Amino acid sequence: MALPLVLGGCGRGPVGSAAPGTSTSAVSAPARNAPASGEYLLESSDKYYADLRATLPTVTDARVRANLERLLRTPVAEWLARDLDVTVGTIRQDIARAHTTESIPMFVAYGIPGRDLHGESGGGQAGADAYKQWIQGVSDTIGTNSAIVILEPDALPHATEMNDADRATRLALLGFAYGQLLQHNPATAVYVDVGNSTWVDPGRVADLLRAISPNQPVAGISLNVANRRPEAEIRSYAARIEQAYGHQLYVMIDSSVNGAPNTAALVDWCNPHGQKVGTLPSTRFDRDALVEHAFIKTPGQSDGRCGTSDQPAGEFDRQLLLDQLS
Repeated sequence: MALPLVLGGCGRGPVGSAAPGTSTSAVSAPARNAPASGEYLLESSDKYYADLRATLPTVTDARVRANLERLLRTPVAEWLARDLDVTVGTIRQDIARAHTTESIPMFVAYGIPGRDLHGESGGGQAGADAYKQWIQGVSDTIGTNSAIVILEPDALPHATEMNDADRATRLALLGFAYGQLLQHNPATAVYVDVGNSTWVDPGRVADLLRAISPNQPVAGISLNVANRRPEAEIRSYAARIEQAYGHQLYVMIDSSVNGAPNTAALVDWCNPHGQKVGTLPSTRFDRDALVEHAFIKTPGQSDGRCGTSDQPAGEFDRQLLLDQLS
């Protein structure tokens, strides 16, 4: 039976409150869709939690076992499949569970054409038309139900590495996706992913946000997805983006794998030695909190055949997980 899953709301003041010397008093607040505050769906991924439970009996180290038991009680986002029929089925299943448990599902839309610039996590839809059909299917299936969508991890910062024509296409597709969800899903909070604090200058991020939504300011951004930057650094970066953008931003921070004491020193992005599963300051989503935390990346899933894993990107790696929990 599915258990309730909740996300962490930790911020009550403006994003900039975590960045000394940064003023956000002049920023304006854009309109935002969002579900009512409440619990989030826990077992959104049957296979992932089945893998965790299968691993638990084999663990003898008391510390690792305790951390694994904690992870079994921790919300983890649902990454949607490329196949539209599978995606529709997943969303319907999660929404049905959410209704039963009075909770809210979180989905990650990760299907942009040329995803990951054809790197370890390459894939996505075959072209613009297929992507628009997929996003429309996501939007239509969510409908008026409560949900959160993390929109296209890394797609916006990767646009800075494209030629002019490909960048224009990428931004147009992100604009279509954001607009579709904003217009048709009134109880869905959308967070446009903008990468991490080591990647793109805040002013450039602000320009990209304006490009994908020129007529209505973007309300929410996600940061640190599948990355390991420390909390204070991420909050400071978010404040600088907000200041450059000139509009208040709701921020969702991925805390799934930034739990190592030396996480700022882990410069390798792909399954680096020493990464650890993080923690959530709270497990409740608050629609009024300007800074939220969630496990967006799935702990124990490989970044690719590199670093400390030989599994393909997105595949569960039991030893990788145990190392992250030690």
